[in-house]
Amino acid sequence: MFFAELGGFQRIIFYFIAFLLTVNGFGEEDGGKHWSFVSPKVYSVPAVKTEEWVKNEIDNFILADLEGSDIAPAKKAEPAQLIRRIYYDLIGLPPSPKKVEEFLKDHSPEAFARIVNNLLDSPQYGERWGRHWLDVARYGDSNGGDENHAYPHAWRYRNYVIDAFNRDLPYNEFIIEQLAGDLLESNSTELSRRVTATGFLAIGTKILAEKDGVKKRADIIDEQIDAVSRSFMGISVSCARCHDHKFDPIPIADYYALAGIFHSTKIEDQSLNKPGDEQKEEKKKARLEAINNRLNDLEGKISEFIDAESIVQWEAEKFIRGNVSVIAGNNENEATYISDPGSQENFAEYEVRIPNEGTYSVDFRYAAERSRPGSLIIDDDKDKVIPVLAEVTGGWSSEHQRWNHEAYVHLDSGDHVLRVESKPLMSHLDRIRLTRVRSLDQVKSLRLKTDNLKKERTGLETDDNNMYKVMAVRDGDVADININLRGDPHERGKLVPRGFLSKITPRKVLACADGSSGRLELAKWMTEPDHPLTARVIVNRIWYWHFGKGIVSTVDDFGMTGTEPSHPELLDYLANDFVRNGWSIKMLHRKILLSNTYQMGADDSNALAAKKDPKNLLYWHRDVRRLEAESFRDSILLVSGNLNMAPPSLLLSVKSQDPSPSDLLKNRQSYENYPYRSVYLPVVRSHLYDLLTLLGFPNATTTVGQRSRTTVPTQALLMMNNPFLIRQAESLALRIGEGKVRELYLTLFSRIPSPEEMQWISHFFDEYTKISGKKKAWESVCHTLLISNEFLHVW
Repeated sequence: MFFAELGGFQRIIFYFIAFLLTVNGFGEEDGGKHWSFVSPKVYSVPAVKTEEWVKNEIDNFILADLEGSDIAPAKKAEPAQLIRRIYYDLIGLPPSPKKVEEFLKDHSPEAFARIVNNLLDSPQYGERWGRHWLDVARYGDSNGGDENHAYPHAWRYRNYVIDAFNRDLPYNEFIIEQLAGDLLESNSTELSRRVTATGFLAIGTKILAEKDGVKKRADIIDEQIDAVSRSFMGISVSCARCHDHKFDPIPIADYYALAGIFHSTKIEDQSLNKPGDEQKEEKKKARLEAINNRLNDLEGKISEFIDAESIVQWEAEKFIRGNVSVIAGNNENEATYISDPGSQENFAEYEVRIPNEGTYSVDFRYAAERSRPGSLIIDDDKDKVIPVLAEVTGGWSSEHQRWNHEAYVHLDSGDHVLRVESKPLMSHLDRIRLTRVRSLDQVKSLRLKTDNLKKERTGLETDDNNMYKVMAVRDGDVADININLRGDPHERGKLVPRGFLSKITPRKVLACADGSSGRLELAKWMTEPDHPLTARVIVNRIWYWHFGKGIVSTVDDFGMTGTEPSHPELLDYLANDFVRNGWSIKMLHRKILLSNTYQMGADDSNALAAKKDPKNLLYWHRDVRRLEAESFRDSILLVSGNLNMAPPSLLLSVKSQDPSPSDLLKNRQSYENYPYRSVYLPVVRSHLYDLLTLLGFPNATTTVGQRSRTTVPTQALLMMNNPFLIRQAESLALRIGEGKVRELYLTLFSRIPSPEEMQWISHFFDEYTKISGKKKAWESVCHTLLISNEFLHVW
C-alpha cells in the first residue's frame, strides 16, 4: 500500500536512500560494521571528578558525560517522590501511607535498598513486570482478526510469565523455554512449565477464514518470525519475506532458513499432568486403549447386522441450502467440515435418495470439545425433531473427528430432505451416514454397549482432575523449505537449509539438528553470551521501562532504521555485566535503582540546562510519565479499598467472537466489577476494555516495547464521567472519612498537603456543600484528586 501511493520520483528517492545505506557499509556483505550487529565491546569504568556522587558504575558513565559537558547532576529526588517512584516502577501500585511515613522517618543509608529488595521479592513484582513482557510477546486471550475465537488456555502462558519474573528465571533460560521448552530434558514439573512457555509461539493472531491452506500456514510462520526477531533481537526479519531486507543485512535466504524451523513446528493445545499425577495418567491411558479396542470389536459385530448395500453417506459441506461456514482442511489429513460463522441459528439441508425402505441408523461424524446440541428434522416433520450433535469428542481439531450414533428412523424408499439445525453454535460436522439395519434388537443391544463405553471414554478424556491444557507447540514434520518467490508460497525457488541469520553471528557456530525443527538450536544461538543483539535489547528495554526512554530510543528497532545509542559504552557495559551476572533481571534492577542516576529529582534548576543536550537529558532525570492503563486502574481500586491482591482463582469470562452490543455491555460490566489486578483481565483482541484502550493499552497483535502516549479529549471525558471511576471515588471517600485531607493526600500522592492546598480543599468543600451536601462534596473532592495530574503521573 505504501509503495502503491508513491509517485515515480518518490520511489527513485526511496531506493536511492537504500542504496546509500548499502554502499556505506550496512548492506548484506558488510552488515557486521553496524554497531548493533557486532558483539558488545568491553569498556572500563570511566573516572570522574566528583567521586562522592557515584554509587555504582552507571553513575560513572553518566557523570563522566555530564562533567564533559560541564553540567552538574540534579539533586536527589525528595523521599516522598522517590518512594512513590520505586513502588510504581517495581509493582505498579502506590505505597500505603504507613509505608510512606516509615520511609520518611528512616534516614539510614540502607532504607531505600530495603524497599527495593522487599518489592522485588513481592508477588506483585511479577504481575507488574510480567505485563511489560506481555506487551512485547503480543499477548491476547482471543485470536483477533477475522474470526475472534477465544484462546481459553492462553492465560496459562500469562501466568508462566508472571511466575518467571517472580522467580528471576535467567533471561537466557526464559528465551529458551519460550522457543523450545518442549525439547528440553525435564522432569514432570519442569516439563509442564516449559511446554506452557512455548505458548509464546502459539498466541499470535491467525487469519482463520483464509481458504488457501498453504498461504495460511506461511502467514502464521511469518507472524512467528516477526514476533521472535522483534521481541528478542529488536530487528524485523519479516521484511525479508519477499526480497532481501532493504536496510538490514538479512538476505531472503535467511528468512526462509528461519521459516523452515517454524514450518517444522506444529501449533496445538497440549494436555499436561498436574504434579504428582503421572501414575494416574498411565492408568488412564491403559484404560482408554482397552476401551478403543473393545469398541472396534463391537463395531465389527454391528456390521454383521446391517445392509452394506443400502448405506448412504455424504460430506457435510454438500448441503443444498444453509447458512453455515465451510472450513476447508489444510491437507489430506485434515477434515473439511461445516460449523457456525458466529452466534446464529445455524442450518444445513440435504437431499437424500433412499434405495430401500427400512429402519436406518443415523450417524454423524464430528468433533466437539464442548457439547453443542442440535436437531435433525426429516421431510419438514417438525413434530418429530430428533436430538443430534450432543456428544463431546475431546477437541475441535481433525484428530478428534468421530462417528457418533444419533438415532434410528424409518424411511421409505425415494427422495427425502434432511435438515440439521444447531444454535447458537455448531460442532465441527464432517460427514453424515444412513445405514439400513437388518436386526434392530441385536444392533440396539450392541449400541447400548458401545454407548456406555463411549461415555466412559468421554469421561476419561474430559477428566480435568489430573490434567490441564495449554497453548503450545511441538515438532511436526521436519523439513527444509523453498524460498517463496516474491513471498508467494505457491511460487517456489531454491531449497534453503534450516538455520539462523548469516550476517549477525556470535563466535560459536551452531547448526540445526537433522531430526528436530531447530527451535532449540535457534534459542541457544540467540542466547550465546556474545550474541550482538539479545542482551543489548533486553537491557535497553529494562532501562526504558525505568526511565521512560531507552539508551536506544527505538526500543523495538536496533537495525539500520533505528537510532544509535546515546551512551554506547554504558549500553555495552550493562549488556556484558547482565550476562556475567547470570542473565538476572533482578540484579539489573538493583544496579539501576540503587544508582544516583535513577534517584535524581525532576525539578532542579541546574539540571534544566541539560535539556539543551538530549544526550544528557536522559540521565539527569527519568521522564515524568503518566501511569500505564493497568497501573491507573489497579491504583484506583487499591486506594478505594476494592482491590483483591491475591491472584484470581477463577477466570473472567467475556464474549470475544461476534459480540452483540448487549454482549459488549456485559463485557464492560464484567471488567468493571472485576476486583483483581488488570494483568488478569482477558485481552480480547478487537474488543479491548475501553478504559484500558483510551489510556494507551498496546496493540495486542504485534510486539510493542514502547507504548504510545496520547492526550485526547475523550480521556478527560472518561475521567469525569465514567461510572466505574465515580463509584471508586465514592468508596475512597467512605474509606478515608470525611474531611481527612492529610490521609487523602498521603494515600493518593504519598505526601502531606501544603497549607495552600488545605485552603483550596476547604474552599472547594464548603462551596460544593452548599449545592449538594457534605457527602457529595467530599466525594467530589476525592474524585477530583483521583483524576488529577499528580495522581496520574509519576515523577
